[in-house]
Amino acid sequence: MVDLKDKVVVITGASSGIGKATAIAFARKGCKVVLAARRVEKLKKLKAEISPFNKNCWYVQTDVARERDVRRLFDEAERIYGRIDMVINSAGKGCEVAVCDLSYDAWLSVMSTNLTSVFLCTREAARRMIAKGIAGHIITVCSVLGRFGLRGHAAYCASKHGVTGFNKATRWEFRKHRIKVSTIYPANVDTELFDALKTVPRRRELLAADDVAEYLIAIALRSPFKILALRLVLVGKRIYYFTRYFFS
Repeated sequence: MVDLKDKVVVITGASSGIGKATAIAFARKGCKVVLAARRVEKLKKLKAEISPFNKNCWYVQTDVARERDVRRLFDEAERIYGRIDMVINSAGKGCEVAVCDLSYDAWLSVMSTNLTSVFLCTREAARRMIAKGIAGHIITVCSVLGRFGLRGHAAYCASKHGVTGFNKATRWEFRKHRIKVSTIYPANVDTELFDALKTVPRRRELLAADDVAEYLIAIALRSPFKILALRLVLVGKRIYYFTRYFFS
């Protein structure tokens, strides 16, 4: 099992939802966390929330779909902490539009946020890990729609399927450098992503962002027993939420 204390972890999409919950969870484990998102005021608030129990917290305003921003993010992380041990790709954007009504700009926006960002952050992290001989770990929060399709969500599904294929390839490519690549596929989670959608599940049907954050901790620890236990817990919660919703 990996000791997470003092590991330097870059977390994208850290201003809200899964990214925010993950940042707090890793900070509580004693990691040195670098927060990345576009909304700098939310990053400042999160840093203030983390600081009482972990002073090793830094933030960089970042648009993870822009190559220059991503390079600056990792430059800053190395400047402050000297290395990068782990990356959590959790930035994401929803899109519920029929293909015939989907604009080119909307398509590009979803692809940039959900797929291009994973490429840019993974490439930048891997280059630096390889240069320093660090056996790092790159974890991406994908979606169950990275494995299945859903009517009205073609752009989102395409972007998440792209993440699946990209990570399958990089897992083998980085193996010789001892860099581990992991992908998780959560279903409905209570985050801001649903704010932009027309079809919104009831909140009681959703997992909490903290549930996903705990699962990410288990993956980072590389603890098979903890991963299995949390999978069973999350499946149990899904069954409970579904049953409660179905019979309400």
